[in-house]
Amino acid sequence: MGMTTRVARHCLLPLATLAAAAFAPAVTAQDIAITHCAGACPQYTSAPAATRAKTVVHHVFAAGLNQDTGLADWVAYRLTSDAVGVASLLPRSWQPDRLVKFSDAAEPIDINSSVYSLADIASTGNPYYGSDREVAAHTVERARLAPITSFANTPYWSDLNNLTNMVPMANPLRLGAWLQLEQALNEFVISEEELYVVSGPLFLINQPLTAVTGSGVDFGPAAYYKLVISNSGLAAFVFPENLPQQTAYCSQQASLEQIEQMTGLIMFPGRDILPSAKLLTSLGCSGN
Repeated sequence: MGMTTRVARHCLLPLATLAAAAFAPAVTAQDIAITHCAGACPQYTSAPAATRAKTVVHHVFAAGLNQDTGLADWVAYRLTSDAVGVASLLPRSWQPDRLVKFSDAAEPIDINSSVYSLADIASTGNPYYGSDREVAAHTVERARLAPITSFANTPYWSDLNNLTNMVPMANPLRLGAWLQLEQALNEFVISEEELYVVSGPLFLINQPLTAVTGSGVDFGPAAYYKLVISNSGLAAFVFPENLPQQTAYCSQQASLEQIEQMTGLIMFPGRDILPSAKLLTSLGCSGN
């Protein structure tokens, strides 16, 4: 009787609750398949970085946000032929990402900042842009990691105006190799069932997140990467931020391993994707 009393005195949960707890499954993290990432999105190799990173998923792209800068470490999207269109008449006003408020990530560069102007200005007659106004070659613009042209024929093109899809980028690169590759991908996907793209900025190891040039103009990334996956395999490109406008994108080929080392990301976790000479040829890079 005394033993029974002592047990009852120290038992804080009903037996039914204890039995249920004994057989309850362990709580584990979920693996979520995301279309934009061809299943699995990029993963951080650093545990602290992974803890501080936040992912937002929209209709046409997913982004991994850096909590310190508010910029995306990566943006992933799926290209299809029926989504590509002409974006010349589509509004290009930047907008805060409504999903950021649900995370601890900072909103990217002040939307009213005078340092960067909208990245909707291009050379005369370019069908991918809505303005004929000339731009000074030395200026820095806001560029989109996932282009509106790739989704102009969908009802979700305005997602690409979210600040989480934005990076600062010098005009010679934005209007040169970067734009050329976007156009090549849009043209190539017409003959392909689909393409997957992962893109983002690169920072030097000893580079502060923002720095000041001699002219007093803020700048950010030291380079930018773009990874493309087709049914035949992978093509990878790295573009230095000071790349001259006349430089061809084919000359900027890189390897997946190099980009993963520079970003601290596993780009396609659980997948063994090999470089594709066929894809490079289709993008006009044969012999490079």
